[in-house]
Amino acid sequence: MSQSEPPGGVFGLSYDDETRVIELLKLLSTAIIVLVGAWPIYWLTQLAFTDYETVEDAITYFPTPGIFTLDNFTVLTDPEMYTYMFNTVVVAIGTIVTVVIVSLIAGYGLARLEFPHKENFARILLVGYLFSPIVIGIPLYQIWRSIGLLGTRVGLIIALSAISMPFAVWLMWKYIMTIPEAHEEAAWVDGASRWRSFRDVVVPQCRPAIIAAALFAFALAWNDFTFAQILLPSTDTTTFAPGILRAMGQAQFLPDAYLMAVSLAMTLPPLLFAYFMQSYLLKGFQVRAL
Repeated sequence: MSQSEPPGGVFGLSYDDETRVIELLKLLSTAIIVLVGAWPIYWLTQLAFTDYETVEDAITYFPTPGIFTLDNFTVLTDPEMYTYMFNTVVVAIGTIVTVVIVSLIAGYGLARLEFPHKENFARILLVGYLFSPIVIGIPLYQIWRSIGLLGTRVGLIIALSAISMPFAVWLMWKYIMTIPEAHEEAAWVDGASRWRSFRDVVVPQCRPAIIAAALFAFALAWNDFTFAQILLPSTDTTTFAPGILRAMGQAQFLPDAYLMAVSLAMTLPPLLFAYFMQSYLLKGFQVRAL
């Protein structure tokens, strides 16, 4: 007669049964997390394709062919909406370019050059994350007004780049440290300068880190509200998030379905960016030294 298997761990079950319970709990928790995260996206999407009169009159969880419409997206042709989206795209691209270029140069300097208090300098960069955007935005308002950058897209790009820079610099620093310096030394032997070896040897190998830093900067700039609300008081230069709030505050008639359509159009770019670049993102973020 075989001896029964002794009880296992915290559940008082056999080890095989406890393993099955743990796996089931993992699947259940994963399903709950996915449901909680996907529900707002689903709600946003189905309202964007639902007739605005139906949205105003009743709650619909599953759109039917009778109420399906694309007319809500005609709001994107409104001049103000176009201005908000255009400004958002310009600010996002400007922030990405600034963050990638500066973080590449700074990260290379930290990885390859030796100077006093290098480690302390790198740690000081992270101090900026201790302050919320609203705390930094108010002094920036006064500074930007005195030097003529208030109400300009350039001023917002500089502010957003400063917020994105610490993480990007650390990412580039740690990633460049994984690139063998022998590759650059071989270029130096062939007569290349340090700048050319950086451009032709290091930068191409940093593509995953560049894409990861670019996505981080893009997400921050694309979704920014606080800095744009403070530093862009003019409607002509404001971005999407504060622009929609101002339009609602000015008592303009914006049906919920129209707002959902515009929000969906602004949500898709970062989702598509992350989806198609996910292989590079995983390589960029998987830096052991970070």
